[in-house]
Amino acid sequence: MRRDWSDIAAHLRDLGISTEILTNGLALESDTISEMKSVGISGVGISLDGLEQTHDTIRDHSGSFRHVLKGIRTVLNADIPLTVITTVNALNIHELPGIAELLGSKQVKRWRIQPLVPFGRVQSSRELELNEQTYLQLEDFAAHWRSGDGEIELICADGLNYFHEADAHKHPWRGCTAGIATCSITSDGKVKGCLSLPDEIVEGDLRKDDLWDIWFNPKSFAYTRQFSDESIGLNCRSCEKIEQCRGGCSSKSYGNTGLFHNDPYCTHGIGIRSR
Repeated sequence: MRRDWSDIAAHLRDLGISTEILTNGLALESDTISEMKSVGISGVGISLDGLEQTHDTIRDHSGSFRHVLKGIRTVLNADIPLTVITTVNALNIHELPGIAELLGSKQVKRWRIQPLVPFGRVQSSRELELNEQTYLQLEDFAAHWRSGDGEIELICADGLNYFHEADAHKHPWRGCTAGIATCSITSDGKVKGCLSLPDEIVEGDLRKDDLWDIWFNPKSFAYTRQFSDESIGLNCRSCEKIEQCRGGCSSKSYGNTGLFHNDPYCTHGIGIRSR
């Protein structure tokens, strides 16, 4: 949306910083993609929220699905690494096999799926929210896909598949890394441990403070750095994996319960509570 985006990307390239662009696909015309190529964009992520009717309904934009498919083709033709991103919700979860088939037909090699977290406008769209049953369905789909030999690499994000019995040994979960190994900067200079967290969970402002000072402030990122038994929520308190897991994905836990270390939709936890 910024006219000078390519100048910024080129400057980042010159600093040795790998830069990717996430997009809804509507602006992916051939000249834009050529400009991405010329300034060294290292990858493009395109959102796809379902098959045609579902995607256009969620995006509230007729024809958006066709724009996405056109963008996928143009990015691949430009030989820029591509990841298709699907935020899984109650309206599109049954379409995951169909989306996989579609992406395979388009020669897409990387597909990221992530569960919907109820922040922002989703809170007024309850029909999109997942529940225990649909979370288990999503976890099973991901674990089954990742255990196969499909040509599409499936990337699980936002606390998905970290303690599914079929996947735990291949991809062990060691707790949320927000504020420990990662941090994020929003478009207005706010510093977060993870961009998936809501806007009220910020550690500082680069327009006022240096990133170095924010990162090394002993009070920063307390939700992960100062983990203790007292901070464990009810959903995770009786779990034998709590020291390893630390209550799951921070954004998923906070978004669904208003608390950290309290993930209500961990497959391991659901199994414990249903016994």
